[in-house]
Amino acid sequence: MAELSKRERVDAALRGEAVDRVPVAAWRHFLDEENNVDDLTAVSLKHFHDFDWDWLKVNPRATYYAEAWGNRYDFSDYDSVLPRLIEGPLNSPADLDKIQPVNPTAGVFAEHLDLTRKVKAGIGDAHFLQTVFSPLSVLGFLVARSAEHRIDLDVQAQHDGLRKYFAENPAGVHAALDNIATTLGQYAVAALESGASGLFFAIVKIAREGVLTEAQFEEFGKPYDLKVLQAVQGAAFNMLHICGPYAYFNAVTDYPVHALNWATLGQNNPTVDEAQHQTQQAIVGGVDELGALQTGTPEQVIDEALAAVRATNGRHFLLTPGCGTNVDVPDANLHALRRAADIATEAV
Repeated sequence: MAELSKRERVDAALRGEAVDRVPVAAWRHFLDEENNVDDLTAVSLKHFHDFDWDWLKVNPRATYYAEAWGNRYDFSDYDSVLPRLIEGPLNSPADLDKIQPVNPTAGVFAEHLDLTRKVKAGIGDAHFLQTVFSPLSVLGFLVARSAEHRIDLDVQAQHDGLRKYFAENPAGVHAALDNIATTLGQYAVAALESGASGLFFAIVKIAREGVLTEAQFEEFGKPYDLKVLQAVQGAAFNMLHICGPYAYFNAVTDYPVHALNWATLGQNNPTVDEAQHQTQQAIVGGVDELGALQTGTPEQVIDEALAAVRATNGRHFLLTPGCGTNVDVPDANLHALRRAADIATEAV
């Protein structure tokens, strides 16, 4: 078939139609640039062009939503992608009434709407997605209080904090989540108006076994996710990312999005092949960001990618990692991921 543009290729894949080749992309944090809009715009577009991705997932700093509600961080002290928390509004479940709606186009949100406009000005016609964390993920950042700044302890503090707040002030949790969801929905609309094609809507490592029960996620997570997503139903391209191992995949297959992204390999989640029978959305993934992409050879990346394409017959499928790559992922392996999309054209 004739060569498609990047936007046409992604749109066809989202509709389950034939494509000239499978769309492909990967994303990562840029820690040295993420606190300056111009720098982050430039490095994001460079990554997009250097690897010839078919769309761009914008990677703001991981804490920007929590900053909107008052968390303050030391950006000179990172562990992995998280800076050290200095202080925040929540120190006990009794503080939850401090979490009120905030202006969705002011402060840190204004900063990231500026980022959206500048990315739009530089990317041409290709799709790009602005990242928005789920309301429950944002609350996790707000309740986390770890004794030592280390990413594993920070994440554990988010999980421990959520369970504590659920138990001690469930009504306050619901009120706070509703306020967060209201603001995020309004911000998401503003992001579309600023040029984004849609959202990369991320449920960050909480909708999974060992963190919350499925009943807890259904009560405290899903209703507020849907409130945000319903605000942007007219978007061209909304993607849901459900993060981590043992994810509650079946709890999100009915979300009103165009595509689902998750870790399809090595994390006790549905495989690409299995997921085709569980969801009507386009499948996004296929390559292990912690395995082949990070520590394997380019040949191993290509083999893993081709297996995913064969499993889907290259239809209703976008080739990516299961999550963001590490900041030190080998460039050669990212180039191999992009090359695999060309090779796959002959394999399906």
